[in-house]
Amino acid sequence: MKLVYLTDGPARTVKLGKSTILFKKASPKKMAMKGEISKLVVMALTDIGKDKLTNEEEIQVLTMLAKEKPEMLKNDIRLAPRWIGEIMAKALK
Repeated sequence: MKLVYLTDGPARTVKLGKSTILFKKASPKKMAMKGEISKLVVMALTDIGKDKLTNEEEIQVLTMLAKEKPEMLKNDIRLAPRWIGEIMAKALK
């Protein structure tokens, strides 16, 4: 199993038996995100990349974001990179 945690400290990997814990350095903006779903969406879309997101993936993202509380989604849209915020804003319509 691989666990990933955001941190404002240094990035590093720790192995515990068969499990791996990855501490990923995150910007203060990412650490300030409030929504559990939208925070994960921003991380996932950042890993996928701007030009590699398929239509099917975008539909899945929007389906997940529909479960997020609108006030949290609005907050996190402001903190997300612009291209990700534009995708997330579609969930508010």
